[in-house]
Amino acid sequence: MVRHLLLALFLILSASPALAQDQPGNQMGSWRSVSFKSEPLLNLHLFIYELARDEHFYTAFKKESGISDSELYLFDAAVRDYIKHGAARNVHIIRSNEEIADLTAMILSDDAVGAKPDSNTLYDHVQALSTFYDKNLWGQHRKSNLEWYQSLEEKLNIYGDSISDRLEGLFGEKLVVKKHTVNVVYKPGMRQGATTSGRSFQSIINSTYPDYADWFALEMFFHEISHANAVRRESKLQKIIAKEFNSLGLGDKKGIWHPIQFYTVGQVIKSEISEDVKNYIPYAEMKGLYVGSWDYQSILDQYWMPYLDGEVSMEQAIRNIALALSEQDG
Repeated sequence: MVRHLLLALFLILSASPALAQDQPGNQMGSWRSVSFKSEPLLNLHLFIYELARDEHFYTAFKKESGISDSELYLFDAAVRDYIKHGAARNVHIIRSNEEIADLTAMILSDDAVGAKPDSNTLYDHVQALSTFYDKNLWGQHRKSNLEWYQSLEEKLNIYGDSISDRLEGLFGEKLVVKKHTVNVVYKPGMRQGATTSGRSFQSIINSTYPDYADWFALEMFFHEISHANAVRRESKLQKIIAKEFNSLGLGDKKGIWHPIQFYTVGQVIKSEISEDVKNYIPYAEMKGLYVGSWDYQSILDQYWMPYLDGEVSMEQAIRNIALALSEQDG
């Protein structure tokens, strides 16, 4: 019990002097009710996960970083345990039941359910590597995060208000209820470049993937924060989808809410920045996401775009989509 309390206090106050959670330098700025942070402890945790998830990345890191044998020993031990606890399976950094998600939760919130510093092996590895990270890597990672944020900040100052207002009108929900935190990280620790916790109202977005840079940063910022409230399970959008799809026996297709979210945010961004970016291609289209179980682009073009253009209600648009899918199923 004493060890648990001491480690929890240690995590909150001083993971190491350079990795303290609440240093003023970790705060990058804010927009409306959204704050942006660049937390070194979270960055280190997800960087180790990336090394464990991507063998080629780890091999390159060992060749280029010039680490000593003793430091390499610490990294090898950390990578082995991150793999053991799910990195090789790309377990989710927030929503899995693995220690990886427990550690993410501990860093994001000291009230996290299931967070047990005295029994989290990965926490011990992060602590062991914190001095090396602070001395050799954090400066580069912090710079990347700050540059990403500053580029996004410029766009938010010009387009943010109008984009937010349009999305709130279209989703029929607030994007941010009280406050939201965007944690900018050098590497996201998973194939996806970003994720959001609707429970803690926090997003994690990487600063290094090309498809999260420049104008895509603007789209994916709004995509992530809209996850927390605007398209949550009890949102207007999901309730209407559930009603219309269940009535036609399309319960297995209710996941269409996510393609609709991508489509809506992408089209609003495209419209709002059109004077500066003439040929913007929304993220989901650019990444080829509308395939397989997400093969909905033509249906969304035909039946959801009229809603975005103000020609039909959300209810009617969802009903039209459901009817079209029902006809396809024959």
